[in-house]
Amino acid sequence: MGILDCFIIAAASYLLGSLNFAIIICKLTLKKDIRAYGSGNAGLTNAYRTMGAGKTVLVLVGDIAKAAIALAIGGVLAGMMGKLLAGVFVIVGHVFPVYFGFRGGKGVLVGATMLVFLDWRIFLVALVLFVVAVGLTRWISLGSIVGAVSFPVSMQVFHHDPALTVTAALMSAAVIFMHRSNIRRILAGQENRFSLHAKPQIPPDDEKK
Repeated sequence: MGILDCFIIAAASYLLGSLNFAIIICKLTLKKDIRAYGSGNAGLTNAYRTMGAGKTVLVLVGDIAKAAIALAIGGVLAGMMGKLLAGVFVIVGHVFPVYFGFRGGKGVLVGATMLVFLDWRIFLVALVLFVVAVGLTRWISLGSIVGAVSFPVSMQVFHHDPALTVTAALMSAAVIFMHRSNIRRILAGQENRFSLHAKPQIPPDDEKK
């Protein structure tokens, strides 16, 4: 992978990642900043809690699409390592979006999309662990952390490439770091539990303003 390819992949992926659809959809539909509601995080879980299921579907589609496009570019230019590099920078863009004051989400959905395009087996392991953790605790954050921890382990098991494994480990560490406040709340027994029946936290009246 040449320097020019690295630059193109990194720049394109970062700019795509910076299109944070939780922020975009909230601003377009509710004229609000999602970061002022709920957990203050511009991610999928907070989108569901604050805006409801309908608008969250739009966030889901947008964030999956941007990650898919970024990894497609990386794959075309530099194969597996290009995809991983694209994954790194699309997540960085999502977490620190240049268009929105460098305050975004935690990159879990974008990271999951990256795993699908990297290796479906790695994604499946992370998904199963995520579902089990959330099913037992109803803590989305814990499921995300457990899934992230599995990433470098699965990368080593399936690919036996030290460079890929180290990169995966660094990405996993970054996801865990982004969830540090959630970890503190989990240890204190104060973390919010996920519910399919939760009402949107942005009042309906706000939608009409």
